[in-house]
Amino acid sequence: MERLFGLAIMTKTARSGGSLHGVLLPRSWVLALWKDFITFRERTLAPLWVLAQTAEILLRDVYTGEYLSHTSNLFGEFVYNVANVTQ
Repeated sequence: MERLFGLAIMTKTARSGGSLHGVLLPRSWVLALWKDFITFRERTLAPLWVLAQTAEILLRDVYTGEYLSHTSNLFGEFVYNVANVTQ
């Protein structure tokens, strides 16, 4: 999640200001993200509120355990389908 937000912040700052001057990210993040930033900086970026909203939903599902119901359903379907193919 840090990578997504870091790249989004770097991209938004570079587009609006023409440089990364003033980006408030740990230096280690900027260095770790630099190669991906160069690759993706010209691509279309969703609004930051969309990223924040999606992260909120993901974190809520992980915190409440809701994601487990989706995972267990997918796993159950996979086992069922594999069992039918092998018979």
